Amino acid sequence: MNNQYQGGNGKYPNGGQNPYNRQMPNGQMPNGQMPNGGQNPYNRQMPNGGQNPYQGQMPNGGQNPYQGQMPNGGPNPYNRQMPNGGQNPYNRQMPNGGPQKKPKKAGKVVLGIIIGIVVLFIIFMLIPTDSETGNDGKTKNEADVSNSGENGKNGNKKKQDVDIIDVDSDAKSATVMIYMNGSDLESKAGQASMDISEMLASGIGENVNVIIQTMGTKKWHDYGISSKTSQRYQVVNGELELIQDNLGQLDCTAKDTLSDYIGFCKNNFPADRYYFVFWNHGGGPVYGFGYDQWQDENSSLTINEMAKAFEENNDVHFEIIGMDCCIMASLETCYALAPYCKYTLLSEDFESGLGWSYKRWMKKLERNPGISAPILGKCIIDDVIKTNENSEYGDSVCMGLYNESTIYNLFDAWTEYAYKNENQLSEYNYSRVHRAKGRGFFDNLVDSIFDIWSEDESDVTISDYYITDMLALVEETDKDSDEAKNLTSTLKACVAYYGHSSDTNELTGLAVSIPYGDRKFYNQLKRVYKQIDIEDNYIKWLGGFVSGSNSDDYYNYDEFEEEWNGWADYEEEYGSNASNGETGEYAYDYDEGDYFGYEDESSDDWVYDYQEELWYLYEDDVLYLYDEETDTLFYYDEYYDEIYYYDEKEDDWFLFE
Repeated sequence: MNNQYQGGNGKYPNGGQNPYNRQMPNGQMPNGQMPNGGQNPYNRQMPNGGQNPYQGQMPNGGQNPYQGQMPNGGPNPYNRQMPNGGQNPYNRQMPNGGPQKKPKKAGKVVLGIIIGIVVLFIIFMLIPTDSETGNDGKTKNEADVSNSGENGKNGNKKKQDVDIIDVDSDAKSATVMIYMNGSDLESKAGQASMDISEMLASGIGENVNVIIQTMGTKKWHDYGISSKTSQRYQVVNGELELIQDNLGQLDCTAKDTLSDYIGFCKNNFPADRYYFVFWNHGGGPVYGFGYDQWQDENSSLTINEMAKAFEENNDVHFEIIGMDCCIMASLETCYALAPYCKYTLLSEDFESGLGWSYKRWMKKLERNPGISAPILGKCIIDDVIKTNENSEYGDSVCMGLYNESTIYNLFDAWTEYAYKNENQLSEYNYSRVHRAKGRGFFDNLVDSIFDIWSEDESDVTISDYYITDMLALVEETDKDSDEAKNLTSTLKACVAYYGHSSDTNELTGLAVSIPYGDRKFYNQLKRVYKQIDIEDNYIKWLGGFVSGSNSDDYYNYDEFEEEWNGWADYEEEYGSNASNGETGEYAYDYDEGDYFGYEDESSDDWVYDYQEELWYLYEDDVLYLYDEETDTLFYYDEYYDEIYYYDEKEDDWFLFE
């Protein structure tokens, strides 16, 4: 759980200053358990392989197909340099030097003969018969694919047999469930009321149901929301309408409260798609979510309790389960929620008091309830980053969108890597010693919090929650073994999108918890992990770090922080998310020589390319590209090495040249 006493947006009570970060106050760990051998981190202000098969050589002398002019003088969204010296990352040729299975020389000869036979067979099948030849002497194939300069734009139109796919789903409605525990964030700073204001300003409510359950605070600042009882509201065209009153003081940290709320929403507001947002404090995968001012200060909603509540309503599958709270972006959180959603949207860091920005993404969802989940998730993340960058009350922030279909593979890849490198992981405490910047601190008396402001003196860090960044750990311990490359590849597949503020380079998106030297933390970990069915061998293995002698010797990540440039550096080697054909959203089967999806492919499974800043998708063996800035759909003809864009008005594909 986290202390929230940080940050703001200039609209808070108490002189306009927001003392709240999304972290737990009150100087107590949940269940009375303290990290670091009894030390209380809450008595201070919380500071905040595989290879890419899309990078074969470009034909035509390495020309960049993204540098053609758009028809009718339109802007060309792809007029930027291709990475890797003109190579096309979307060609299906495997690059050199990657962790692919290298056949022996004899195998290469056999493979070449097979390919030659296949090519000759295709040529033979394409030779027209008399019945296939028209009166003009052209084959039907030639007539269908020939340039149609008279009808096309600048002569670049070609009739294509490639299907048009929707970037979005055909959903016409959605329900967004906001599990809003106001707590001290609202009573002392009015943060929940401000986020409700953003929701109302979005204009949402006709195509999308936004249902808010209010609870957990002793004072609401606006909209006539009662602090005497929990209530349920609906956002309707700029207004907050009370739909259920007198629920009593519901305990936000109770599994039954969560389960009942999900059931109420699904039964009364059925929709084509569902989203869920936890709003309050977060304390990592071991301590969980929520500080309720009306309940025992040590209570929290753990991730196993979340999983039980969602399981009791498993006829609803969510597009995104998000948490507007601190330090919940962990492998274990994703593992617990994997059966119940396509994506999770979480922060690995302490959130600033600004939290999420709700207006723009809700407006987009209202306009298009079928919007692709990963594209909507990117919008949420980008807005959080932008708000913190532009506000004087903003802070370092990072947030990620995680593809839940990859989580079980990621867990397997992590355990294989961890077991192999056990000795190395025991040499140091690899928890990140990272804290928020520009924040004050408080002592262990809640009543005196506001009397002791100072600048950046907090000494509580995410290491107090034993948060170990997965990619940083790999890069600094073992990044060359097969286990390391498999883990990096699977991690790349899991992190569907990641954003961070310009001053944050310490975290890469997803963490694991290793209980260095803390028996009480480990005991709580065991209880939680067992109930989400994490394997016993791994839980027992984690226990070995409790008695380690180097728990106070923290690893220095300075060199990594200076050199890490983001996920774009991993596109060349891991952009296909391939790892010996075993993992990833799109993996390459080296034996079969083709691609396959981790699970059933759908038009919602777009993958983001950080180098080209494009989304891509394989559907029915066709590579589609999408540029969200210009709302333009493309596909790549690999045989002719040509790219086509779709003109919605003309309802046809046009050659991009």
